[in-house]
Amino acid sequence: MTHLTKRALQLLSLSSCYLLLSTQSAFAWQDAQKAPEQPPAKSAPQIYKVVNEDGSVTYTDTPPPNADIVELDVKTRNVVSAMKVPKPQKSKITKKKPDYSVSITSPAPEATIRNNAGDFVIKASQNSASKAPLYRLVFDGAPIQRNSSGIFKLEGINRGAHDYKVELTNNTGKTLASSPIQTLYLHQASVFINNN
Repeated sequence: MTHLTKRALQLLSLSSCYLLLSTQSAFAWQDAQKAPEQPPAKSAPQIYKVVNEDGSVTYTDTPPPNADIVELDVKTRNVVSAMKVPKPQKSKITKKKPDYSVSITSPAPEATIRNNAGDFVIKASQNSASKAPLYRLVFDGAPIQRNSSGIFKLEGINRGAHDYKVELTNNTGKTLASSPIQTLYLHQASVFINNN
């Protein structure tokens, strides 16, 4: 055999030995995980050491002639005890919902307004610490104005009884709070009354 062939065989036998040792370590680790109190299995494969004619050392799992049995110390096992991972604690995060509140400040409930042109103002304010971005006036069942001030100027409204309320909304139009429905009475001078 050539020198390179011998060297290649030596490296191959060392690789086989390393693979065998790794396999034994893996088996030992699995055994330790399953039952760490039990002694190592007695049926583990044996490793044999052979010193070749040129002085090189070969490790193998098949017993050739003139081979010595290699006894592995328990300390040579690659056994690591697993760390206990604490379970994540479930923390209850309770996000308190803002409490919105709105009331109509003017006109008073059941108010009578006298204006021939049908013009008047409805004012609303927020009563809570949480402030909504927009007010919406719902007049006679239909939303007619929306703003951020809460002051609604109405013009050209016909005489008679009118129901209205003011709602607080977010920027997408979702209602956050609403005032109670109120009624106002708009009076206008009649064209049939003679002032003579």
